[in-house]
This record gives sequence, structure tokens and C-alpha cells, in this order.
Amino acid sequence: MAAHRRPTTRHPGALTWGRRLLGVLVATLGLAHAEPLPVAIDKALRLQQIDQADLSLYLREVTQTQPRIAVNADIPRQPASTIKLLTSIAALGRLGPNFRWQTRAWLDGPLVNGRLAGNLIIQGGGDPSLRLADLWRLLRALRAQGLQTIGGDLIIDNSAFDPPQTTRAAFDGKGQSGYNALPVAFSIDEQLTQVELRLDPKSAVLRAWLEPPVANLELQNQLKVVKAPCRTKHHRVHAALTGEQAPTIMILTGTFASECQRDSVAGLLLDPVQQAGRAVLALWQDLGGRLEGTLREGVRPKGATLLHSIESPELPVVLRDVNKWSNNLIARTLFLTIGMERYGRPATLDKGRNAIKEWLEQQGLDFPELVLDNGSGLSRDDRISAQSMGRLLAWAYTHPGMAELMASLPILGVDGTLHRRFKREPLRAQGHLKTGTTQGVTALAGFLDDARGSRWVLVSLINNPRLATWRGKAVEDAILRWVYDETGGARRGAEDSGPAGKAARLSERGD
Repeated sequence: MAAHRRPTTRHPGALTWGRRLLGVLVATLGLAHAEPLPVAIDKALRLQQIDQADLSLYLREVTQTQPRIAVNADIPRQPASTIKLLTSIAALGRLGPNFRWQTRAWLDGPLVNGRLAGNLIIQGGGDPSLRLADLWRLLRALRAQGLQTIGGDLIIDNSAFDPPQTTRAAFDGKGQSGYNALPVAFSIDEQLTQVELRLDPKSAVLRAWLEPPVANLELQNQLKVVKAPCRTKHHRVHAALTGEQAPTIMILTGTFASECQRDSVAGLLLDPVQQAGRAVLALWQDLGGRLEGTLREGVRPKGATLLHSIESPELPVVLRDVNKWSNNLIARTLFLTIGMERYGRPATLDKGRNAIKEWLEQQGLDFPELVLDNGSGLSRDDRISAQSMGRLLAWAYTHPGMAELMASLPILGVDGTLHRRFKREPLRAQGHLKTGTTQGVTALAGFLDDARGSRWVLVSLINNPRLATWRGKAVEDAILRWVYDETGGARRGAEDSGPAGKAARLSERGD
């Protein structure tokens, strides 16, 4: 008879710390085997007056387990918008490529002979891609289903997200700039109000209107048309609102150069609830609908009846705006959505942070230095090392969702934030890379093919409070050229692992 063995129990924390220790050991061994900074890149740093200590560089062929270059790779840095890669990869893992946001219309009362005896609730689900045309489609469907008159109020339900704990101007004082939009559950056209201006060449009448339309807002055009070339010194358009909570007048002042003929001025001019809610009301009235009550913010009651809903495009389509054009609002909304889908409503920043870190741990990706703020990179608090970012990208390359991630990234010299770089060089179209730029930070991370067709994970993070952006980008360009030109000349492996192979590599690098 076999002796009874008492089961061994382990504290879950011991397993976690064991995994972390193993990760640190593997990472340390990998860094120890990496090559020093190539001469060409060191020369670029000195030329641009950037200290090597301010650069973190991680370079790893996708088929290898260890980096070829890892310089200051374990130092936590501000990643700027390259942190959108983490948000995107976690979203594809957590939400899946088929994920869509929902925007719903609810009836709080009976609908009889075209009249709703109660309130109409437009409930936002967080869709950051919602456009004026989508809103028109939603409201047109309500009219088609018999709704003509709202006997109660028109209610905008933003309760899926907690209210933002900051202001639009908090990051850099530019509260009307589109990149500073804060996520809410229901917004349209990325919360931007666009003033459209057209000069009739025959009558010389300057016409102005708003997109999206804004109900109960009078537009006063006091612009002076001047006969002049379309240059900034002759063409200055300013928009000002009266009233803080519910403005009723927008005044346009300044000068409009006659040779411009047309112009569009966009900004975060209205509170997102006012901007979206008034657009709903304006479109509703344009469609022949009536409102007997008022427009207000509220929460859908439990007894309300769903009349119609619309969906966003699938997640990979939305990710193109996140990464190709570095859309902060969509990234911040996605960050909140990840937390909301994991822990329930309302979405909060803490839920987003916890959901992403939990997911990373489940994948065996332990980044102890990681500090997440809002998922967009528009933050002074974010921290990640080049090594961790590189490991994340290498992991993503071999897991589901890679095709969707790659398709969302700017293509070097072709589109997105990289469309102007290397347009007339062999490097054109050889990289799928996310850019990142804030004050004192330039960053680049993604995938680059070398001249022989091998693919590399590349992460470059440059941090210095006095860093000039153009200098940081010049160093990035030198890194890209070196990887493209030089890495293809030496294959790491059995054929070049000996002294002769090492000497050949050093010779090709010019060391």
C-alpha cells in the first residue's frame, strides 16, 4: 500500500515572485549578450548633442529570443505616444478583433401615434469613432419606427464612464486643441466643433455654419473680408462663445483673405455633452422631429425600452486612427473600455490600469517598472523601459492579433505620422512603427525590415527635459538607416558565432 503524501501548498505570492525573478534573470542575461552601440548611432548622438545616457535602444530580430542591441534598455522612460502600442495590444487581447461599441436609443414611456409620452434617452457606450453621419442614421431609424414627437426630455446618458478627473487644458494649457479631448461615453466627431467658411466670389458674401450643427446657438459672423493673398498675416479667424455652461452665441471675428475662398476652423469649443447633445437636437429637428421638453444629461431608468442601436466599426478599423494618426481621444477611450469590459461600469482609469496589468501578467509579461496613466501617452507620468516595450512587441508578433496590429501602424514614408520620412530612400515602406513626441521626449517603436528582408523589433526612447524634437528625430533616422543597411550583412547564429564571425560583424559595423 502506497504511503499517503500530504499535498504541497505554495503561497500564490511565492509563484508570482518566482516568475518575476525568472523574468529578471532572463532579461539580465539577454542584455549581457547584447552588442554595444554602433559607431554610426553614437556619431549621430554626438552630432545632435544628445548624451548616450538619454537614449534607450532595443533591437531584436523577430526570430531570436535575445536582443542584438540593448543600450540602457532596462531604464524606465517616458514613452510618449508609443504607449499606444501597449493599449492596442492589450485591447486586441482583452476585447478581441470583433469588438464593437454600442450607442442605444431608449424610450421611457409609451409611444402612441408618433408621440412619446416620456423621455428619449441616447445612451453612449463609449464609441470614440461616432460621426455626424452615424448620429443621423440613428435618428433617422427612430423616425422610421414612428417616433415624431418627444413629449418629455431628450436625455444624454454618459454614465458608462466616470466623469474625467482633469480638464482639457491641464496637460499643456491648450484646452481647445483636439488632442486634449477627454473621454466621455457619448461624443461625436471627437468633440470637435468645426466652423465652415465659404466666400461667394460673385456676391463677395462670406457664409459661415457649424459642423456638427449646434441647436440653440446663434452664429454671429463679424469677420471682415480683405482683398489679399491667402496668407496667415491677412487671414486670422477667431471664435468666441458667450456663456460657460450653455453658450447661446458664437461670435466670429478677425479677417478673411479673399484669395482663401474657403476655410475650416476646428476646436474643442463646447463641453462634450453640449456639443453632442445639441447636435442630436439639431439633427432631430432637421428630420422633422419635435421636442416638447428640454435637453439634459441623465441616466437611463431600468424600465426603459430599447428602440434602436447602432454599432461602431470593428476594433481593428478604429485602431488605425489610434496608431497611424496617434489619436489620443480614441486611445484614452479604449483604455477605459478595457477596464469597463473586465470590471463593469462605470469605466475608470484605475479599472483600465488594473485590467491591462492583469492581462500582461496572464501572458507572462512582467514589467515591474511599468507606470500607466491614461493609455494615450499624453502624460508626464507614464514609464516603461525599452526592453519591456521590445518584449511586448516580440510577444505580439507571434500571437493572434498581429495582423491587425501591424495594419494599424504608420508605414515608413507612406502614411500616418511617418508619411514624410524616407519618402525617397530605400527605407520607404520597410517599417511599421509608432511615433511618440512630447516635450523632452522622442520615441519610436515597432517593426523594421532590413535590406535583406529580415524583420526586427525596434524601440528607441530618448528623454531629456531640454531635448529638441528635431534632434531626437535625427537620431531616430540614423538608427533606422543603420538597422536597414547594416543588420542584413551579418546573420546571428551558428555560421557567425565564432571569432571569425564576430570579427566580420565588427568590421561591417565599422567598430
